[in-house]
Amino acid sequence: MLAMRVQRIIFKVNMITKLPSVSKSLIGCLVFMGFTVGSYAQEVLLPPFGLQWGGGAETLKKWASDQQLKITERALSDKPRHTIIRVKSASGPLPDHKADALEARYHAGKLYEVSVHYGATTGDPKSIVNEFNNLKSLLAVKHGMFSPNNKQQNKVEGGISKSVSYHVEPVSGVVLLMVLSEFEDRVRETHYARFSLIYRNQNIIQMK
Repeated sequence: MLAMRVQRIIFKVNMITKLPSVSKSLIGCLVFMGFTVGSYAQEVLLPPFGLQWGGGAETLKKWASDQQLKITERALSDKPRHTIIRVKSASGPLPDHKADALEARYHAGKLYEVSVHYGATTGDPKSIVNEFNNLKSLLAVKHGMFSPNNKQQNKVEGGISKSVSYHVEPVSGVVLLMVLSEFEDRVRETHYARFSLIYRNQNIIQMK
């Protein structure tokens, strides 16, 4: 049994080191978000930033306050007992992280979804797309292969809008969704790219 575990760890390390353009900063962000190379099986999908499924909003609010981040809280009129807390810095990414913003959703005061947004404060769409693909490969090592979820390309006024998403469900009712959005402005000859990681635990909403 121990030999099998060691072989799995070696396999995962090899996969990570062979990935193209995997920066130390990206690997550091994954460690901050809970990624450990030494894990040898698909793990329960935990929310990032040290949050806990079913936990209250006090943990996030305290961290954001300590970091002097902007906190926005709102209730959903069409969904009773649902609230959203969005955290972002006045400028630049979140402290010690490459993400631009964090959004947490609560039902009856219990955390059930966390979205981490990237790309709003950087201007190189090619590097953002590369980061998205590298991050997807790294997370697949931990949680299993992602399945295609949706792909769209639409002509809009002045340009083309594109989006693609993938998901993995390591545990029933607990899903990790990755969404990449791009916009090519043909008039201004500019190109934007952003992506999000969405951690969702549907089981929290179903709890009575």
